[in-house]
Amino acid sequence: MDGPVQYVSLENDYRVFNILVSFFDLIGRYIIWLYLVCFVVILYNLRNYVIARRARVNTIFSVEREVSAHREGRSMANIGVMLGIIAVVLGVQHYVLPSVDVLEALGPTPTITLPIPTPTVATPTPELVETLEPTATPPPPTATPRPTSTPDPNPTATPPPPAAACADPNTCITSPGSGARLSGVVTIRGTARHGNFQFYKIEQGAGEDPQGWHSIGDTVSSQVSDGVLMQFDSRALPNGVYWLRLTVVDITGNFPTPHRVRVVIEN
Repeated sequence: MDGPVQYVSLENDYRVFNILVSFFDLIGRYIIWLYLVCFVVILYNLRNYVIARRARVNTIFSVEREVSAHREGRSMANIGVMLGIIAVVLGVQHYVLPSVDVLEALGPTPTITLPIPTPTVATPTPELVETLEPTATPPPPTATPRPTSTPDPNPTATPPPPAAACADPNTCITSPGSGARLSGVVTIRGTARHGNFQFYKIEQGAGEDPQGWHSIGDTVSSQVSDGVLMQFDSRALPNGVYWLRLTVVDITGNFPTPHRVRVVIEN
């Protein structure tokens, strides 16, 4: 048993070492191209960072400022990744490659072979036995009882306010409906989707014609399809008429027409 186990262990170690040596050789052969690619990617992300910073400083819209901030963070993260790759390549070039002697490390390939007899076991052939399946007897027909109408003791509930019409089904608040009267903690339901989705947000504005909008909670980076969009505590606002606005932003910073719903807070 010592021979086969030792041979398998040597073969596995040799295969792993061959992979590492090939990897180091590939890095040494194309190291200039690796530096060039990393440098181009860093320049591209620096350009995106400068453009996003200028857009964030010059814009007056809160949604566009948030999108520009997201772009700045993504560009800096990409630059950090490229710098990390350059650091790894430098370490391999200056510390690993000079200390690896490929010809000496590989050495001769072990060729130990031990024949292992394979026992032959006769497999019995199963005999086919014909079985007769019993014929199922259909059950006798049963009489279907006729339903009897009973008066409904509960009065008919008043239907909720109708949901506001959605110009885009992917940007839609379905609850609360248009003209709904809110009190306490309210669950806002609807759909927030996009082919290039980045995030969505819900804002509230006071009055029949809001002059300013304020975010309800944080931006949400996951899509919702006919589900809960956000929880809204209406007790934090004075009573009166308000508008709720849903905005879905894509990865380019653009967004379709937001959906608005008029509500009345009565706490």
